[in-house]
Amino acid sequence: MADETLTVTIEKLVQGGRGLARREGKVLLVRGAIPGETVAVTNGVQHKGFQEATVSEVLIASPDRVTPPCPVYEVCGGCQFQHIRYEAQLLEKAAILKETLSRVGRLAVETMPPVIPSPDPYGYRSAIRFVVFRDRAGFALGFHREGTNQPVAAACCLLVPEPTRAIAAALGERLAQRAKPPLRLESVEIRRSVAFGSTLLLHRTGPAKREQADTLFEQFQDIPDVVGQVLTAGGEGKPQKVKGKTGAIGRKEGRERGGQRWQRFVDGQEWIADRLGDLIFRISDRSSMQANWLLNETLSRTVSDWVAPTAGLRVLELFAGIGTLGLPLARAGALVTEAEANAYALADARHAAKTNHVGRSRFRSLRAEAMLQATQAEEYDVVIVDPPRTGVSRECLQELLRLQVGRVLYLSCDPATLARDLSRLCDGGYRIARLQPFDMFPQTSHLETLVELVR
Repeated sequence: MADETLTVTIEKLVQGGRGLARREGKVLLVRGAIPGETVAVTNGVQHKGFQEATVSEVLIASPDRVTPPCPVYEVCGGCQFQHIRYEAQLLEKAAILKETLSRVGRLAVETMPPVIPSPDPYGYRSAIRFVVFRDRAGFALGFHREGTNQPVAAACCLLVPEPTRAIAAALGERLAQRAKPPLRLESVEIRRSVAFGSTLLLHRTGPAKREQADTLFEQFQDIPDVVGQVLTAGGEGKPQKVKGKTGAIGRKEGRERGGQRWQRFVDGQEWIADRLGDLIFRISDRSSMQANWLLNETLSRTVSDWVAPTAGLRVLELFAGIGTLGLPLARAGALVTEAEANAYALADARHAAKTNHVGRSRFRSLRAEAMLQATQAEEYDVVIVDPPRTGVSRECLQELLRLQVGRVLYLSCDPATLARDLSRLCDGGYRIARLQPFDMFPQTSHLETLVELVR
């Protein structure tokens, strides 16, 4: 029954960060709990096989419980683990990964290596997106309430560093000063370079005209460290180029966004640059940016250590992005092919290879499935796979098995899809040689895992 209060003991955490408890044969997944705790919970939505619940009172607390520093932690959907001591978060994430590999993939991992921690459990995010909404006081920044599209006011987020918080505060102040924005602003993403401090603002709006875009840009142009702004708007019209009052070129493009044509306007730079080891990468607005850039350097170095690039080693990277994994291998002497379906990310990878004078790399604007279909057996010694959260398609896995590459490095940001895909690869003749989890997203339930498979 919804809204019924029960007393339960938490057995363990499961993927998604909720605590699992049992009561009268029913499974409860409890938000805000820690294994070993006895808590009073209020029941929520009933699902097939389990019921959601929320802690209403902690009766016997875990020694790992801490006070969440964020004032909106209880309602914001961004974090799940702020109430857990950071060292304990790492242990719980390792346990979730091990259990998920066993339950979903039928894969036994006897020894789970410790999760490599983030250099900073707070202030680590290089990029963050705020929703923009109207409350009683006017327009404000915030995030979505957990599991809903309802906004929660939050002009600050502790997951970003202080300079980004200052920019967010400046954005919020300017929005609050306006009775009405120049157009329907839906969200603002802040991207900041760790090495250089330059910042890019990415706006999402409803239908827009050039004059409205110019007005929006001018509202934020004097914020320190902002080197460029990009506005992506839903709207109608034929593809054309439009020039803003500031002299920047905006592109009104004939692509679809939510069933509508969309426009793109630019003021200043369309990119920022950041350093990874001794390489500098350009990250344009339409390329994905790794949120935890500092730990990304450790991840890239681990990939290089595992691949052990030598002169002539042939490496294929699928879902290559801007090349942060593959280009260091090429710098070390490997022959690297970068395959990426996002043409803008691939352009950034090419730019990085050129500006850093990295030879022995080639680039293919192809989806992973198409790239593998065009590949001959024994053409590569190592394949690196870095898919989105949904994992690798069955077709892609079948092509990998056809090629029978000696080594596959799989980098995953979702334990469940990782377990599914590893199971299929192991059924096809591979075995797990080693794995290493990375805590790219402290205070959340997300976990990045690197796995090496060999035949």
